[in-house]
Amino acid sequence: MVDFRLRCGEVMPRFLLVTLLFAAGCASPGPEEAAPRYSISTETTEQGVELLVLKDAQAGVEAAATPSVGGELGSLRVRVGEEWIETLYRGRDYSPIEGFGGRGPLLWPATGRSFPPDLIERLEGGERFNDGAWIHEGKRYPMPIHGFVKDREWTVESQEATERFARLVLALGDDEETRESYPFGFRLTATYTLVQGTLDIRYDVTAGEDNAGPMPFSIGNHITFKTPLLAGSDPAEMTLLAPSRTELLKTGYGVPTGETRRRSHQTPAKLGEWEKLSAVSLTGFAGNHPMILLKDPGGLQILMSHNPSRWPEQPLIEYNVWGDAVNGFFSPEPWVGLQNSLVTGQGLIQLEPGEEFDWTIHLEFERADLGSGAAP
Repeated sequence: MVDFRLRCGEVMPRFLLVTLLFAAGCASPGPEEAAPRYSISTETTEQGVELLVLKDAQAGVEAAATPSVGGELGSLRVRVGEEWIETLYRGRDYSPIEGFGGRGPLLWPATGRSFPPDLIERLEGGERFNDGAWIHEGKRYPMPIHGFVKDREWTVESQEATERFARLVLALGDDEETRESYPFGFRLTATYTLVQGTLDIRYDVTAGEDNAGPMPFSIGNHITFKTPLLAGSDPAEMTLLAPSRTELLKTGYGVPTGETRRRSHQTPAKLGEWEKLSAVSLTGFAGNHPMILLKDPGGLQILMSHNPSRWPEQPLIEYNVWGDAVNGFFSPEPWVGLQNSLVTGQGLIQLEPGEEFDWTIHLEFERADLGSGAAP
């Protein structure tokens, strides 16, 4: 077991089955550094979407959230040498596109597709569609693929930049429109914290006190990285380390079959050999902090782990890995859930009225032999 530590000596969560060589120590600011280390600013994309940008100038990491577009992670940049590198697929790009838009949207209250039996029959007859439905207490409700919060406008609850961190809190609650798909009162917050060159995104879910019964949901994030991360690298030579034990198998229309097979990438797998545009649903990670390591052969690597306040019973997915690295994008989506969970009742968190749940995604960055420009 390896004990990863922050640059200023704070103990980080322990990850199993991987050894990374991160730079350590705390740099002393030079006399020319007049600007604060941490800041939050407002920027606007070419398409007119407002970004709230958290920046760690010393470590060379910058994260941006978009309150008007699902409260999502809209950009994630690291400084390599003197250049800021965007790591997200379509980061800061909100121009219209057919199909998946990229970046890092929250998936809630469903992960994947929701198909009751009548829609399964149509799919087995050869039809193909993404959005579906679910049934609660005898009433049918529509449910978009990956839920509806990714399409909602969030409000800014607070933001602060201190000598120790930059933090932004966004919030979303239920209304008449959400209850057309999901008949529950709820409150969600997304807290972005940038500290010592690492990013935490914490999601808090609170069930309404007036709910008539337990509130079910799955949760995930469709974070998608551009490939390659560094210009000039070969995306096929990028690798993913994912020390899982099991893959959950699915139908051609994307719902679990109930079958599994052994699958581990404790030895890093090349993205050029990964299944193209076919979601690989991984589970059975050792420990309580399932992690992945994405590495560009040019030297930039990203470590991601996630940790909920509680796990649902198996079957559940811890990373749903999907993409087409050779053609520019790869998405190791952290999940606490399962496709079709609202229909089957599997892979669900159930919150009693007034009960709370939280889930944190943790991201670290290492630039090997790149002259990163970040403080060592």
